Amino acid sequence: MKRPKDLVIVHNADGICLADLLPGFGPEILKAEVVYPAVVRAWFREGSLLRRFKSYERVALYTPDAAVAPDSFLADLAGAWLGRRVFLADQSGAAVRLGPADLLGKGLRLAASCARLPFFQLKLRRQLTGLERALARRSPTKPDLSAPPLYLKTDLSAGLKAGGSVAHVAGVLNNLRHYTAPPLFFTPGVMPLPHPSVSTRRILPAASDNEPCEFRALRFSQRFAAAARRELGGRRPAFLYQRHSLDNFSGAELAIKDSLPLVLEYNGSEVWVAEHWGSGLRHKKLSLRVEMLSLRAADLIVTISEPLREELSARGIAARRILLNPNGVDTERYHPQVDGSAVRARYGLEGRLVVGFIGTFGPWHGAEKLAEACLTLFARRPDLREKVKALFIGDGVRRAATQELFRRAGREDLAVFTGLVPQAQGPEHLAACDILAAPQVPNPDGSRFFGSPTKLFEYMAMGRAISASALEQMDDLLEDGVSALKTRPGDAADLARALERLVDDAGLRACLGRSARALAVERHTWRAHTGRIIEALLELWKGGDNANRS
Repeated sequence: MKRPKDLVIVHNADGICLADLLPGFGPEILKAEVVYPAVVRAWFREGSLLRRFKSYERVALYTPDAAVAPDSFLADLAGAWLGRRVFLADQSGAAVRLGPADLLGKGLRLAASCARLPFFQLKLRRQLTGLERALARRSPTKPDLSAPPLYLKTDLSAGLKAGGSVAHVAGVLNNLRHYTAPPLFFTPGVMPLPHPSVSTRRILPAASDNEPCEFRALRFSQRFAAAARRELGGRRPAFLYQRHSLDNFSGAELAIKDSLPLVLEYNGSEVWVAEHWGSGLRHKKLSLRVEMLSLRAADLIVTISEPLREELSARGIAARRILLNPNGVDTERYHPQVDGSAVRARYGLEGRLVVGFIGTFGPWHGAEKLAEACLTLFARRPDLREKVKALFIGDGVRRAATQELFRRAGREDLAVFTGLVPQAQGPEHLAACDILAAPQVPNPDGSRFFGSPTKLFEYMAMGRAISASALEQMDDLLEDGVSALKTRPGDAADLARALERLVDDAGLRACLGRSARALAVERHTWRAHTGRIIEALLELWKGGDNANRS
């Protein structure tokens, strides 16, 4: 197979629409090979990085938003070696050629940053010590729901167009207005689907904030807190709501210094995620200290699953400060009447029964297990090859490996991979499916699966038949044979058997879909999810001030 002329390295994003790069590269970019940093790191370890880079005519380092892009020093190094055939590009279509001059400038800035690093670390540790001491004296005021709450999204990922995090942010942010004044939203990136009543302010890292590794996030935390205080201009929000992110304590800093109520959305330890699903941390103890400061400073910690509630309790967080609140869905956007015919026509799915999956292809999503199950089913039932097709919606780090399974089996014709689909187009893509699969797999270190997959709630709301792993919360929410067919986590053969049963039984598909939809409407809307947060927050102030933080 002929190698594509272009290589696109996707950094700081869950996916990429190659059409975004057309203005900078032309139509040829649509044929590019797309990889993620983990693949590039593997090339580096095996000593093939520069040889591989040289085999392409152009190499693009893609980040959704250059304003929050990481330092491109390594890309500049490759650009100098390859003779200015390396580019830094983003979704605006801009493409900046990188070469020796860029390498020299970035190298000097990086050297200066490294020289300042010991002083930055000393000041940071002093700041953290001061905040930890002040926390014991803090007495936050009762939330005033006539004022707008302030939502802090503080991670340095930007330009995300789809995924569970997008759904969660929009779900809470857009529903706060039903319980408070319309919210303020401070974020480094632009998020899709905000309600018109939401007032958004972008807070960006400075160009000079190019500390190595996780120190960049710590520097941004300081900048974010200072910029948020300036933006507020003396106004007191009803409360702070922060989506927990790695090495960011801006919510804790504002809450402690200004005696503001703080709600922390905790979807899991970001230190654990970096260690097990990322490239690890060089300063793990410092990251744990920052994470613990945020947890201790929060008046209410909203978490999504029972394993996470138990983890928080083990870390010393009082039960009264923890709200177990699974994810949700907008049942007005996701519903059985959504028309998926245009999607079916686009991908040649007319007349086929479609097994669908949507996601960002994370290590926990189990997309490869679904591919194995489909291939097993098609091998066992050749008669289904002309009747059934798999539709993989989205993009992410495990997409290439999932697609490769079909290629190796010589059955690429049996699956469609859409690539990145904007969140707003998610419902019509799910509507093109007859069966929806959630094949989540256990954590690699043997710890309990702590997720609350947003895709599961979206599947339920669509009223389609679901096959789902019987894994922790997914097992608790769904009743086997009533609202879904549940399968053994990580067992592709068992998943294939469930898919075969659903393919063969239209009546069962309809029954499961109706039951799942009813459950989503009754218990799992984002409005109900947000209402539980407000109720739990106000409960903390019943009978007096929120003084007992043990």
